[in-house]
Amino acid sequence: MSSMKEAVTKLAAAHPRAQGAVYRYGTAGFREAAEVLDAVFVRVGMLSWVRALSTRANVGLMVTASHNPHRDNGVKLVDPDGGMLSQSWESFATDLCNAQEDKVADVLERICNEIGVDLAAKTPSDIHVFVGWDTRTHSPRLADLAAQGIESVGGAAERIGVVTTPILHHCVRSSNMPEEAELASVEGYRTKLGRAFATLVRTAKPSPAPQLVVDAAFGVGGPCFEALLASLDNEVRPKAEIRNVPTGEAAKAQEEADKLNNGVGAEHVQKKLLFPEQVPNLPDERGVRCCSFDGDADRIVYYRAMGESDSLNLFDGDKIACLYTYFIQMQMAALPDALTSGVKVGCIQTAYANGASTEYITKKLKVDAPRTKTGVKHLHHKAVEYDVGVYFEANGHGTVLFGREFISRLREAAPGLEDDATASAAVETLLALEQLINQATGDAMADLLAVEAILRADSMSLDDWDGFYTDLPSRQLKCQVADRTAIKTSDDESRVLEPASLQDAIDSLVAQYKSGRAFARPSGTEDAVRVYAEADTSAAADELATKVLQAVFDHAGGVGERPN
Repeated sequence: MSSMKEAVTKLAAAHPRAQGAVYRYGTAGFREAAEVLDAVFVRVGMLSWVRALSTRANVGLMVTASHNPHRDNGVKLVDPDGGMLSQSWESFATDLCNAQEDKVADVLERICNEIGVDLAAKTPSDIHVFVGWDTRTHSPRLADLAAQGIESVGGAAERIGVVTTPILHHCVRSSNMPEEAELASVEGYRTKLGRAFATLVRTAKPSPAPQLVVDAAFGVGGPCFEALLASLDNEVRPKAEIRNVPTGEAAKAQEEADKLNNGVGAEHVQKKLLFPEQVPNLPDERGVRCCSFDGDADRIVYYRAMGESDSLNLFDGDKIACLYTYFIQMQMAALPDALTSGVKVGCIQTAYANGASTEYITKKLKVDAPRTKTGVKHLHHKAVEYDVGVYFEANGHGTVLFGREFISRLREAAPGLEDDATASAAVETLLALEQLINQATGDAMADLLAVEAILRADSMSLDDWDGFYTDLPSRQLKCQVADRTAIKTSDDESRVLEPASLQDAIDSLVAQYKSGRAFARPSGTEDAVRVYAEADTSAAADELATKVLQAVFDHAGGVGERPN
C-alpha cells in the first residue's frame, strides 16, 4: 500500500482542510459553504471506494446541497440498496474528513483494517462508484475532486453527469439487481418510469385541463424533468409546463445561481405558504394545478390559488401520502383474498403529521399509521416492515416501498387472473406503481408522475383530493432551555418521559381543547425544545401552543423571558 499511501497523502496535502473547519457527516451527508469542501470531497471519494469494496457492490456519491442556497454544496454516499449510507459508517466519514493532512492515509488504513478491506488486493472489475452532481456552478469541480479521491485508492468512478439525487439512487440500486441492471443509467431511469406511467394511464381519460405548472426551483430537476417529459410518448405525456429552470447559459450563470431555492421551490411553498416566483401567473392561472420541486428534486408539494383572494391551497406530503394510500387500498380491495392474506399495508408518519390525515388513514382507509422519530431514515426503516409501506414527511419527501415477496406474489398470480378483469387490472396497476415510484428514496419526478397517473386513473379532481380531509390548524414554537438533553421522549417523540411533570402539564392542557394535540421534543442542534400544537381553530392552536411552551419553560429549565 506504500505507493497508494503516497498518492493519498499527496492528494490530501494538495487539498487541505479549511482553517478552523470541523466536518460532521449527518443524515444529509456533509453540507457546508462550497469554498470549504475541497478536502471533504477528495476524502469522501476515497471512503466511497472502501465502502464499495466492503460490500462488494456498486455505491454512489452525490454532489448537492438540496434545498440550500447556491453558495453551499455537499456530498452524500449511497449504499448498494440505493439507500443512505449505513449509520455505522458516518463516524468513519467524520474521522477521515477531520484528519490532519499527513494522517489521512493512516486513518484510511485504520478504517480498512477495522472492516477487513485490503486496498492492495486485486480490484474487482465489475464494481464502481456512481458519481453524479447537480447544476450548481461549483458542482462539476467538486465532483472531479471526488473522482480523484476514488482513483487515488485504485477505485473506478462512473461519472453519470448532471442528475437529480433520486436518479443517482436509482442507478446504484438497479446496478446491484440482476433483473434491473440494464436500467442502471439515466436513460434506464427514463425508460423504467416511462413504461410504468404508460401502463397506469393507458386506459385513463386524457389529462384534464388546465395543465400542470411545475416550479423547478432553478435546480437540477428542471433540465432532468424536461428530458424525462420529452422521452414519454405523446399519447400519455402530461400537459406540464416547467418554469424556473436553469438555462445553463454562461451569461446567466450568476443570476440563476442566486435564484436557486430563493423564493422558489418546495421548501418555500410548504414552510412559508407562499407562491414561488412565476407559479402560478395570477389571476390568469387561478385554480391551475401547480407543484414545486426542491433543489435536488427529492421533494415535491402540490398547490393551487383559490378564490378571489388567491389564497394558497397546499397539498403537502401528508396529502400525497393519503392519495397513495387511498389508491393502493382501492387496488387491494379488487384482489382475491388469496393475494391479500397476511399482507400488511402501512402509512408511516411522524408526530408532525396533521392529526386530520392520521384520522383519515386509520378510520376512513382502515390502514395502520405508526409514528416514528422525525427524519426520513426513521420513516424508511419502519416502512420496510410492511408489504406496502407509504411514508412522507409534510415537506414532500417520501415514497412507497413494496416488499419483494408481495411483488413476487403478484407476478406469479397475474397469468391466472385472465378471467377476472378487475383483479387482473389491480395487479397490473400495483406492479406498475412499484416500477414508477422510487424504491430507494423520495423522488419528485417519479412522485409527480404517480400523482398525475392516480388523478387520471380515478378521474379525480383537485377538489376531490382536497376533500379527503381538512387540516387541523397547527402552530410550531420554540423555547430555549439550559440543557436539551434533560428532556427525554418516547420513541416516536409524541410524549415526554422526563421530566414527567412536563407531560402531565401537556396532557392537562390538551384536554381543554377540541381536537387538541400537542407534543414537545428537544432540538437536535441547539439547546431548545420545539413545540407542536393543533386544535379545531387557529386561535385555539395558537393558544395551546403558547401554553405548552410556557409549560416547557416552567418544567424543563427554560432560559430568558417566560413566553407569553
